[in-house]
Amino acid sequence: MGEEVAVDTQKGGPFELVSYRLGALPLVNHFWDRIGLDALLARWLPGRDRRFRLDPAVAIRLVVVNLLVGRTPLYGLGEWATPFAPVLLGLADADDVAWLNDDRIGRALQKLFEADRASLLTELIVGVVGEFGVDTSELHNDSTSVSVHGAYRSADGTPRGGKPTAAVTFGHSKDHRPDLKQLVWILTVSADGAVPMAYRLADGNTSDDPTHVPTWDQLHRATPHPGRGQVVPRLGPDQPATVDRSGPPTRRPGRRA
Repeated sequence: MGEEVAVDTQKGGPFELVSYRLGALPLVNHFWDRIGLDALLARWLPGRDRRFRLDPAVAIRLVVVNLLVGRTPLYGLGEWATPFAPVLLGLADADDVAWLNDDRIGRALQKLFEADRASLLTELIVGVVGEFGVDTSELHNDSTSVSVHGAYRSADGTPRGGKPTAAVTFGHSKDHRPDLKQLVWILTVSADGAVPMAYRLADGNTSDDPTHVPTWDQLHRATPHPGRGQVVPRLGPDQPATVDRSGPPTRRPGRRA
């Protein structure tokens, strides 16, 4: 992750030595290009606005890259990005790094919230499945609780901007922290390579049982597999469920999904 590339020049000449860190970015960008992430974000997020120093698509791309190779808090993105070659982060030049602060990234995330995220994710999933030949005949689904610290009084599930939001509240904590409020994160991956196929965020007091049919409906729209398939949610230690594309979930004995 600390690999650097340098442009060497003669001492005292008209040029200067410039070095940048490459890390895993060339590899990450190779897959970005294959799935067309840049064009996808540009298509579904608003374009350049004079109020934004960075296009929302550029900012969101950088956040995704950081989640993969950096995992830095929003307030530290500028410091994290400084050693890297700007072009590998989707930035025009090194000056753009100065605009990477939590306020600007937060505004870009707001634009992502306001966008048609369902269509964006569906197009992304369909593209990934086609590009890499992912088998979607069997999908595995599970949920977990995500605990938060704080009151979150305004996170009460009220729609914002015409879009639904999840309520941060108390519920069955899979982290064994009943003292903390939480959200429920529902994720479905392919049996072929554990490729994420769909996710949903639900109220913190949501139980698993009523989530399976909405998950089935979401996957039926998103996955380009025309025939019968099955989703295997984990309903209990020894009772997973099979959801095929012709009916509701049914319990069947077997190992945990």
